[in-house]
Amino acid sequence: MCYILSDDNSKERTFVTLRKIYRDAIDQLVEKGIYMDRQVVIRAALRLLFRVHKIEPFYSELIGEVKLEKEDVE
Repeated sequence: MCYILSDDNSKERTFVTLRKIYRDAIDQLVEKGIYMDRQVVIRAALRLLFRVHKIEPFYSELIGEVKLEKEDVE
């Protein structure tokens, strides 16, 4: 299950059908303690996807993070 946030931060329930190979991989991430549950895995994956494709606001957040890291180095 995945929630999509709109401009007003409300949640909308969206259902996704995944093949077993994807479910198993997601479950491995949860079992290893890397993520709390399946929803968190999916949200993290979506954020990465949006950053790669330079979708706002996720891309601008990444730029802000890079700028902060550079300031820490100097």
